[in-house]
Amino acid sequence: MIKSFTTAFFCLCTLCVYVTPVVAQDNLRVTVANMSQDMNLLAQNLKTLRLEIEELHRENARLRAELAAASSSRDTEVQISNLSSAIETLRREYRAADDAQKQQILAEVNRQVSALATETQAAINSVAKAVDSQPQVAASVHFSDDFPKTGKPYVVRSGDTLSKIARVHGSTVKNIQNANKIVNPARDLQVGETIFIPIAQ
Repeated sequence: MIKSFTTAFFCLCTLCVYVTPVVAQDNLRVTVANMSQDMNLLAQNLKTLRLEIEELHRENARLRAELAAASSSRDTEVQISNLSSAIETLRREYRAADDAQKQQILAEVNRQVSALATETQAAINSVAKAVDSQPQVAASVHFSDDFPKTGKPYVVRSGDTLSKIARVHGSTVKNIQNANKIVNPARDLQVGETIFIPIAQ
């Protein structure tokens, strides 16, 4: 059972690595390594418990053989009965402990798979967001020469906009854009640069 969970878990991890962005791969590798180490430790503990129960079975067989060879007196029968009861109790406790450990392993695997799925979804969302935020190529803009050739130079100040400059100096936004070949006023208008303001006479 542990082996099948481990195989399924590593298959899931391998699949997740291909969909995560480069930034998230290191974190996923560390998470997978930690989970693998935890699984190996749990499997080793389970093997140790199985070895111990096998040793108890061997000890039980030895004791039964010794008791069979001993006197069949009432005291011996009582001791055998007590020993059998003790062994049965031990078996029940072992089965309960084994079931509890299996449940703990399954719960831990489920928790770590859920955490990995959450990280994977976050990485996918990050990739989708990065794709959506790619800058769009601006459409080609054609500028007209149909603007007044008279006017004056102006040094752009902080807080200036084309509409504000046009309003203050008696020009138009279109004429200022055409004269200075400004594609995007919000991005192309820089504080400190000098532009030409066309003003009709």
